Amino acid sequence: MAFEELSPVQRTETVKAFARQAGFDLVGIAPAEPMRYADVFEAWLAAGKHGDMAYMAQDLPHRLDIRTKFSWARSLVCVALSYGPRGPQPIERNIARYAWGRDYHAVMDVKLRRLERLLKAQCKTKIECRTYSDATVLHEREFAARAGIGWVGKHTLILHPRHGSYFLLGELVTSLDLAPDAPIGDHCGTCTRCIDACPTAAITPYAVDATRCISYLTIEHKAEIAPEFHDPMREAGYIIGCDICQDVCPYNRRSMPATDHDLAPDAPLAHVDPQAATHMKDDAWDAVTRTRAHRRVKLPQWQRNGAILNPR
Repeated sequence: MAFEELSPVQRTETVKAFARQAGFDLVGIAPAEPMRYADVFEAWLAAGKHGDMAYMAQDLPHRLDIRTKFSWARSLVCVALSYGPRGPQPIERNIARYAWGRDYHAVMDVKLRRLERLLKAQCKTKIECRTYSDATVLHEREFAARAGIGWVGKHTLILHPRHGSYFLLGELVTSLDLAPDAPIGDHCGTCTRCIDACPTAAITPYAVDATRCISYLTIEHKAEIAPEFHDPMREAGYIIGCDICQDVCPYNRRSMPATDHDLAPDAPLAHVDPQAATHMKDDAWDAVTRTRAHRRVKLPQWQRNGAILNPR
């Protein structure tokens, strides 16, 4: 029987097997339907809590309903790839874990394109597909939650009950009708550890004020950082990004180790001396950031962040 003639459930099982073959740790299916929390997201934007991230408000109609961009869209194959630690933690670390290895965009792209090739090779008729990871055209976390990858935690990250939150998300939008997965219920309960641990009070239940978030301040924010955040940043100790809300989460006590060594190498670049960063030159910046996701953090930002962590 041709793939297209299979029932949606049978097709879905094949697609999920392809996703695992492509190297993903988790896979689920979500229907290509409008965003359910559009009013919450638009209110967050209207309050300016996205800060300098103007791209969050771009392509808004597409973000709110993927079918306005792709009228043929029927299903999303939502995938997750762990970047959790595979062994003992580095003693010194002031770079967020997602950037310890190779640029995750490149790693995810290779696997997503492999998934697309496997799927198209199975089909005798033409099907439409688009792949995304860390893309502004999709509200990734909502689709991941719909697909049963996990639930949206109070820190707004996707949480899996057995594997925690150290995951990268990706999607394959397709014209195939696939059987959707059931969402996972919220298991945060009364826990507020992520909220209580945030040094800048950026987190309220199920919302993050990006303009107060250390990850945003050290990566996305290009201007000088307001003095009110300097002491909290020194307390946190991160020069690029921040993992505090994830580190304190009980579900990350048993987080899934990375299966791709590119994301969790045996000798990760987990720490850069703040004083060295303050005086960093172009060649040192190039050496530290080459092939890594934090290359988008330009030299002046590294110098600024280092100076805050290492005041004269």
